[in-house]
Amino acid sequence: MKTRIITAVVALLIFIPVLVFGDLTIVGNITLFSLAMAVLSAVGVSEAIKCIGEEKNLFFSPLYVSAFALPLLTSAHLDTYTPVFIILLFYLLFMGVVNNSKITAEKILTAFSLAFYVTASFGALTVLFTKSSVFFPLVFVGAWVTDTFAYFTGFFFGKHKLIPSVSPKKTIEGAVGGTLFAMIGYAVVGIIYGYSIKNIVILAVVGLFASIISQFGDLSASLIKRHYGIKDYGKLFPGHGGVLDRFDSILAVSAFLYVVSLFVNL
Repeated sequence: MKTRIITAVVALLIFIPVLVFGDLTIVGNITLFSLAMAVLSAVGVSEAIKCIGEEKNLFFSPLYVSAFALPLLTSAHLDTYTPVFIILLFYLLFMGVVNNSKITAEKILTAFSLAFYVTASFGALTVLFTKSSVFFPLVFVGAWVTDTFAYFTGFFFGKHKLIPSVSPKKTIEGAVGGTLFAMIGYAVVGIIYGYSIKNIVILAVVGLFASIISQFGDLSASLIKRHYGIKDYGKLFPGHGGVLDRFDSILAVSAFLYVVSLFVNL
């Protein structure tokens, strides 16, 4: 517990200045925030490749490069991600056929899927930071409020297991509690921003889906870990695990809210 607390405090001491000075230009269009997301993205993808047991395979090197470069160059949209990952998919399929005796199709597709998910989600978080003063904080409200209140609701009222084969400790009561409080949190943000009743209701509905997606992001990360027989994706955050352990919910919510921001103007 002591290690977890110390790590959390240190992480906050680093994260807060990144938020406050995130718009600071490093070089060209690269900002402090985009640099931070690029680093986390690259580490996250490296954890994913290590998870499938292929961290020493240079065959996956382009995934590391794209994981760092794309968020680094992201500002207003993710339009460049599609062509890049189509090229990467063709590359992986080609190399998989050529090296079929050394690597399985399952690992190739798992690596590609996780690399795309992690890179695009950190890119989405970068876009929201740059373009939306509303949706960016809602990423953390959706992930952290859901996680916190799902824990406490489950602790005090949990009786029915949610999906024990994936996450033995999560309960249905906890999942419902986390979702309800996330909806309230989104509504409170709407009130703080002085939105109309209509927009506050819209935010509450968005909070409903963001919370559900947050929990699926967490469960999906656990499912993959269980499949490959590992406890944590990494050790970057002592007591907490790696980037994919700590950002699993945030990645899912950031991707969801990026899509929502394309259609909902708040």
